[in-house]
Amino acid sequence: MKRGFLIGFVLFLTLAVLTPVPALAAKPVPFSAVGTVYYITPGTVTPAGDSGRFVVVERDIVGSLSGSINGDFKFSYKANVELATQAGNLHGTMQVGGNTLNVNGKIQPLVFAGLSNDKPGNVVFKSTIDGHWNFLVGANGEGKFSSDILLIVDPLTQHVIGFETGSSINLTGQWQP
Repeated sequence: MKRGFLIGFVLFLTLAVLTPVPALAAKPVPFSAVGTVYYITPGTVTPAGDSGRFVVVERDIVGSLSGSINGDFKFSYKANVELATQAGNLHGTMQVGGNTLNVNGKIQPLVFAGLSNDKPGNVVFKSTIDGHWNFLVGANGEGKFSSDILLIVDPLTQHVIGFETGSSINLTGQWQP
C-alpha cells in the first residue's frame, strides 16, 4: 500500500512539473462595463502652432462604471485634435478601484446635437470615440471601448467645457479578474 501511494505521489509530482503553467491558468471570461461621465477638468490644452490643431497635454474625465467592474473612475488622457472638428487620437489611463487600464482611441468629427439644457447659451456636439483597452494593473484582459459623449462647447473658445446629461462609455472584451 505504501508503495502504491509512493508511485502515485511521484506520478503526481512528475505531471505537475511537466504541465505548462498556462494550462493551469483560468480561462478569460466576458467583460462588460457601462459608464456614466460626470465632468471633465479644464486640463492643459495648447495650440499646435498655426496648424489648426490643439494638443491636449492632460485632461481628466471623471465618472462611474457598472458591470464587470463597479465604481468611480478617473480617465487621464492626452490627445491631438483638430480645433474645428475635435477629431484626433486619444491615449490615456483609467483608474477604477484597484485596476488601471490603458486606453487608446480615435475621436470622430463632432456632430451638432443642439443647444445645451444643462448649460443654457452653449451648444452641444456628439462625440463618438472608438478604441481599445487593456489592463495594466489589477486584472488581465483586453477589449474594445466606445463612447457617445455629448460635449458642451464654449461658443467663443470652441473648447469643451462639460458634458450634457446622457453621455456614456461602454467597455467590452475578455478578462481574468
